[in-house]
Amino acid sequence: MTYKDVILKYFSHISPYEIAKFIGIEDVNDVENLSEEIKDVRISDFHADFVLKADKEIIHVEFQQEMTPDDLNRFFVYNALLTRQFNLFEQEFSHFYKWWEHVTVPVKTYVIYLGRSDVPKQIIQNEMVKFEPGFIKVSQMDSNAIVEHAKMKSGNMIEMILMPLMKNCNKELITELIDEEAKMNVDVNLRDDVLTSTLVITATVYERSFIDELKRRLVKMYSVDIFEKERKEAIEQGLQQGLQQGIEEGKLQAMKDYAAKLLIAKFKDKYIKELKDKIQNADSAVLDYIISHIFDIDLEELKKIL
Repeated sequence: MTYKDVILKYFSHISPYEIAKFIGIEDVNDVENLSEEIKDVRISDFHADFVLKADKEIIHVEFQQEMTPDDLNRFFVYNALLTRQFNLFEQEFSHFYKWWEHVTVPVKTYVIYLGRSDVPKQIIQNEMVKFEPGFIKVSQMDSNAIVEHAKMKSGNMIEMILMPLMKNCNKELITELIDEEAKMNVDVNLRDDVLTSTLVITATVYERSFIDELKRRLVKMYSVDIFEKERKEAIEQGLQQGLQQGIEEGKLQAMKDYAAKLLIAKFKDKYIKELKDKIQNADSAVLDYIISHIFDIDLEELKKIL
């Protein structure tokens, strides 16, 4: 699972204000997630990770593990699509403006860069346009500050989840962060999402034994087993698959036994060990042919009985 997959999977439960705060927009009264409401704003593969509405501006957020010129072009196009969508009159002042002077809702694009490689300045500029998204390099953020924020109960959930990718990060700091996340006074499902995301991101940097140690710590010290649900679902799915497999294998064996009885009755002493072995190794197609063509038995009726 990539960093971005983790983010998009778990961040849907996180308040959009956390995203706005992470990119540095704090002076907002309310933040609304528009991502689900603008699914029609797309051309081919153009779609945004998050689109938020904060006060009188639209915030377009993209998480990227790497950056290519095409990525920047894509964000530029989507910014234009969003600008067109939200290019609305300010109703209370519209009578003061001519049609070419109307007030627009600004769309601001931010790229949260998760990679470690150096990237050039991200800007599209020519005689007609200038597009320069806000660019946040996670690897340049200070992990010590993130832990301090978490201890003071003022931490941002996204910065906590992404801390393993930041500079100065080490196992001791991650352990401290996990402890603080486990003690967060939030909904248990949200807490588990944050813990799970942090561990998955940590697993992209550190060895599996360290991740297992953190899981054991959560269970032992905080009685938090964030993967209990997944294990139960996996076990249940395995049992169901095993049961179904057992049923299918049982039906196949019943067909083998029935075919063997028919052959013994017809050929008696000629039903030798080699033929018996072939019947036991036969697949359902061979058994169906023997029973239906050699002995002229209705397979559908037989399978109902078996």
